[in-house]
Amino acid sequence: MQQLINDLLAFSRVGRSTESFTDVDLGAVATAAATQLEVARADADGEILVGELPTVHGDASLLQALLLNLIGNGLKFHRDGVPPVVRVEARPDGDDWEVTVADNGIGIEPEYGEKVFVIFQRLHGRDVYPGTGIGLALAKKIVEFHGGHIRLVDGPGPGATVRFTLPAPREETPT
Repeated sequence: MQQLINDLLAFSRVGRSTESFTDVDLGAVATAAATQLEVARADADGEILVGELPTVHGDASLLQALLLNLIGNGLKFHRDGVPPVVRVEARPDGDDWEVTVADNGIGIEPEYGEKVFVIFQRLHGRDVYPGTGIGLALAKKIVEFHGGHIRLVDGPGPGATVRFTLPAPREETPT
C-alpha cells in the first residue's frame, strides 16, 4: 500500500514547474538509474547496457525516474531461463533526441501499445509480476512534460522496445 501511495505522489508531482530544467547529462542519469537497479540486475543475472547518451534539456530527477521505470521493467519482465538484457541508446531526431530502451524479455503485444501507458492498466496480475500499474503512465507523463512523445515499437527480436523523444539543449541567443 505504501508503494502505491509513493507512486501516486510521484505521478501527481510531475508537471508542476519547469524551474528545475537545466542541461542534463542523460548518460550520468542512466548510470545512476542502473546503479539503483543493481540488486534487481544481480538477482536476475541480467545486463544493463548504456550506450553514448546526449545532453538534453530537462529535470534530472524526473529523467532518472523515467529511466529507472523503463530499465526496471526490462529487468522485471524477463523470460524464464533467459537472463535479461536492457539496452539504452539515443540518436538525433531533428531538434530532439530519440532515446530507445529495449529488452529481450516477454514483450508487449502491439494491441496493448497504448493501454500500457494508462495509469493502473496492467497486463499481468500482481501475483505474477509485482508493481502498482503506475510506472509506464509516469514515464509518459514525464516525457510529455518535457515536450516529447513516448511509444512502444516493434523491436528486432523478442522483448519490448520503448522510444521517446527529449529536447536537445537550445542555443542561447546573444543579446
